[in-house]
Amino acid sequence: MRNPLPDLSDRPDENVLQRLNRMAKIARNHGFEIRGEPLGGAGSTWCEIRGRRVLFLDVSQPAAEQALAIREIIDETATVRPHAPAPV
Repeated sequence: MRNPLPDLSDRPDENVLQRLNRMAKIARNHGFEIRGEPLGGAGSTWCEIRGRRVLFLDVSQPAAEQALAIREIIDETATVRPHAPAPV
């Protein structure tokens, strides 16, 4: 069973790199493999490859944009295959 979504809101006590690291950890805890790729500012995205969720993080964007993208992907995928087992 998947964990409920954690609090994804910004925290006033963390800087942007801490926020990015926290969002990446949350994404990993929800079954994503994270791959940093220079996507030329096209934006981060995700897909499922052989049953594994892969988040492609656009490392050409600023850290704040990367953190926001992870947050949006977590929100977007919260209801996609909610009963699927997490990858091992």
